[in-house]
Amino acid sequence: MWMRSVPLAELTRWKIGGSAPLFARASNRDELRALLAEVKGQTVQVLGLGANLLISDEGPGGPVLVLEGEFKDFDVLDETIRCGAAAPISGLVQAARRGARSGLWILEAVPGTMGGALRMNAGTADDWIWDRVLWAEAMWPDGDIRRVTREDVRPRYRGIDLDVEAVFIEAEVEAPGGDRERIEKEHRQRREAKLNAQVYDEPTCGSTWKNPDPPAPTAWQLVDKAGMRGEVRGGAQVSPKHANFIVNTGDARASDVVDLMVETRRRVLAETGIALEPEIQFWGFTDEVLRELGVTV
Repeated sequence: MWMRSVPLAELTRWKIGGSAPLFARASNRDELRALLAEVKGQTVQVLGLGANLLISDEGPGGPVLVLEGEFKDFDVLDETIRCGAAAPISGLVQAARRGARSGLWILEAVPGTMGGALRMNAGTADDWIWDRVLWAEAMWPDGDIRRVTREDVRPRYRGIDLDVEAVFIEAEVEAPGGDRERIEKEHRQRREAKLNAQVYDEPTCGSTWKNPDPPAPTAWQLVDKAGMRGEVRGGAQVSPKHANFIVNTGDARASDVVDLMVETRRRVLAETGIALEPEIQFWGFTDEVLRELGVTV
C-alpha cells in the first residue's frame, strides 16, 4: 500500500532530504508488480540503504519504493552467489570471505544493497561488480521481468545503460572457491585501507566525485588542491579527513551540500581545467541545479 508524505531523511546515510509524496514497501514480486501498477505512468525511485544519494529538501518529487522480505535473501551456491536486490552488500561480502570465495573483496566496506551496486556498478576504480555478474533480473513498470547480462547493460565506471524505470530484483554473481588465506588477506587489506582513509563515523554518502580518467589526479587530490578541504556551507562540510567526502555535521540541508559541490566544482575547474562529475545520485532537483553539479540531463 502506498503511503503519503513519508519523511526520508532518516532512511539515508546523509540524514538529509524531504518527504516522499508516495512511499511503499514490497516484500515479493507480486507485491512489487501490484505497487508499480498503482502508480503507472510515474517514475518510481528505489531506496536501498540510502547510500550514494542526495534527496532534495523538497523531497524526491515522485514515488519511492523500498524492497524487503524475499528481496533481502541470498544463497551461496557451488561457484556463485545468488542474491536479492535488497540484500546488504556487507552480508554478501562476509559470506564470501567466510566461505573462501574469491572476487568480492572489491565490495569490502562498501555501504548499500546489491540493487544499488548493480545500478552504480560498484567496485574499485578499475574492477567492477558487473565484471562478476552472470545475470540480473529487473521488473519494468508493466510488470514484465527481464534477465540482462553485462553485454546488455554495457557497464562503465560507476554506471550502466539500463532503463531508469527498471527495478532490479535479483542477480547471480561469480564467486568461485579459492585459497582461504589469500582471500582473507585481500578482504582485510581492502577493509583496513578504506576504514583508515575514508569517513565512516559521520553521516556521509561516500565518495562525492568520480575519479577522472588517468593520468589526471584523483578526485580527492583535485578537491584538496583547490583548497576545499574543510570548507563549510551551513551544516555541511568537506571532510578534513578525506576531501572527496562531504559530511553532515548535524543540521545540514540538501541545499548546503549542493552549495559545497557547486563551489568545489567551480574551483577545481578554474584551478586545473578538469570538470568533476558527481558519483552520487540526486532525487528531486531541477535540471538547472543538476547542470551546475555536472550531471548530464
